[in-house]
Amino acid sequence: MSQQNVEVVRRGYEAYNAGDLAALRDGLHPRITMYHLEGWPEPGPSIGPDAVMREYEQLREAWRGEDSVEHGELIEAGDHVLSKDVWHGSGSGPDAVMEFTTIYTFLEGKIITVRRFWNHDEALEAVGLTRRRVAE
Repeated sequence: MSQQNVEVVRRGYEAYNAGDLAALRDGLHPRITMYHLEGWPEPGPSIGPDAVMREYEQLREAWRGEDSVEHGELIEAGDHVLSKDVWHGSGSGPDAVMEFTTIYTFLEGKIITVRRFWNHDEALEAVGLTRRRVAE
């Protein structure tokens, strides 16, 4: 099942970068909760697919669709998939780049929780991993 989870995450990044938010929504569980990065302008969490999609839509609108997310290696950890992300935004104000790690938790083949961390090591610890165990 974990390889299927990795594919759901990979397709989600592809859909977001292509501007296909409907395809992105397909991977979300009906009871999804997305926890925002610490210090994020909008209060969180976003609960339910409609709220989560509003966050993605607002991000796309703020940058006029001139943003993208590069994911690093997708790391499987039980029901979780971790990705070290680099988000790029341009086209509205100065260019922006943010690096963070995202943990996707799965239930019934869909993403039920999205948690983002500024610190990669904290994200690894949140799912019981360390840098050393990931490298093995």
